[in-house]
Amino acid sequence: MAEIVIMGAGLAGAIMAYEMKDQMRPEDNLTVVTKDPVYHFVPSNPWVAVGWRTREAIQVDLAPTFARRGINFKPVPVSKVSPQENSIELEDGSKLAYDYLVIATGPELAFDEIEGLGPHGGFTNSICHVDHALKASVTFEEFCKNPKPIIVGAV
Repeated sequence: MAEIVIMGAGLAGAIMAYEMKDQMRPEDNLTVVTKDPVYHFVPSNPWVAVGWRTREAIQVDLAPTFARRGINFKPVPVSKVSPQENSIELEDGSKLAYDYLVIATGPELAFDEIEGLGPHGGFTNSICHVDHALKASVTFEEFCKNPKPIIVGAV
């Protein structure tokens, strides 16, 4: 029996979990660990920012989704990876041992690396996360009331 742990439940982690479940032996055990019990479909964030979609329209409750496929799910952030011990520690103090670990956690945004960048105290907006897209939506609505030159770009 193999213990398989996937860190992350975004597009990469969820797809990996489904693929692993289809390929693994019946006696193997698969667990997905992520910090958020809800997944927001990131490619739809631009539509949230311009008001074409709501937060609720682009989110999926992960627990029942994974349960239907027989995949264990722990919505608890990982605090430590111990490759020497083949284990991870979660923020609630619990540990998970693994034979195979897949790290699919996605990017960690670093707005603080550039002064003035970012949706929290900066001079820019972001659509990288649904919360950013919601804030950008408010800014976009204000902009539409009094349009003027705007810079659109990516970092």
